Amino acid sequence: MAVPLTAGPRVARWLTALFAVGALTLCMASIRPAQDRRTPVPLFTNGGFESPMVSANTFMRFGAGSAIETWKVTGGNVDLIGAGFWQAAEGNQSLDLDGDAPGTVEQPVTTRFGGCYTVAFSLAGNPDGGPAIKRGYLRVTQNAIGHPTVQKNFAFDTTGKTRTDLGYVQQRFRFRALAPTVTLTFASTTGGGYGPVIDAVTVTPAHLLDCRFGRP
Repeated sequence: MAVPLTAGPRVARWLTALFAVGALTLCMASIRPAQDRRTPVPLFTNGGFESPMVSANTFMRFGAGSAIETWKVTGGNVDLIGAGFWQAAEGNQSLDLDGDAPGTVEQPVTTRFGGCYTVAFSLAGNPDGGPAIKRGYLRVTQNAIGHPTVQKNFAFDTTGKTRTDLGYVQQRFRFRALAPTVTLTFASTTGGGYGPVIDAVTVTPAHLLDCRFGRP
């Protein structure tokens, strides 16, 4: 853009610098990776299994068809562990995915189509009985016809673990939402009544590139 001749040298230099900054900003904006339009926090609750409250040093068993607040038990049975019974990853309570048989729990999660999300949770195992290796899986089912289901298998070794030191490890799993809602499922594949233990489940937005490139 031409600078009017009536503008002095100082004004001309100022305008030139201003245009240069604007051009640089435009250039940087054009090469910055696209954000996922501020993907909203999904509608997900009771990830710490704090509700309903269980009496201290006891547990409550839930069978198929029952609900643990927003979680639905869809197979077998599970034990909701009260405060003091054993170590929780956060808060006071946690969930053993085996009652007297392998259990399954699920919860619908509202998402934005195309958004990238991270599921994180703390994993341990019931140390009171075998087998030592507790196995299960986390599954994300897209609630739309024709869209893929994705799954993360997990295992935890309870060797040397105790009720006061379960040895929780952090697990993380990312998925891209291809439907307005997905179903989050946790299941045990461990027989014997002493299963994997989960706690501190969260679902949070992630950068779209994290899903695209499979970043952990």
